[in-house]
Amino acid sequence: MDRSKPVGRASWPPPAGHSEMYDGTGPIVVELHGDIDLACAVRLRTWLDSVVALRAPAYVIDLRAVSFVDSTGLNLLVRFRRRALTRKATVGVLCRSETLRLVRAHGTEDVLRPVTTFDEAVAQV
Repeated sequence: MDRSKPVGRASWPPPAGHSEMYDGTGPIVVELHGDIDLACAVRLRTWLDSVVALRAPAYVIDLRAVSFVDSTGLNLLVRFRRRALTRKATVGVLCRSETLRLVRAHGTEDVLRPVTTFDEAVAQV
């Protein structure tokens, strides 16, 4: 997958610099970074809704650059996954081991099924 070219931001402006989106020969990669919490929830939800509206066959949510995520942020990811699945898309979640612990503590590990390598995330989709 070629992750070197971001998709144009004019249609989907990243909320407060918390995200980027890449396309290539594989799934759309949605890279989130910084703090994903209540402070950015409204703008991030709107942006994620516009991403899922693309009706891509597969998405990978990359959380490796996320420094903090609270329950509001994790709920946004669950919502994104549910909306994508309703549109017959598949979703993989990629994160660092520190974020994986938060996902487990939140109780969403079975829903999000996060993995720690890009290859594993792509294999999920």
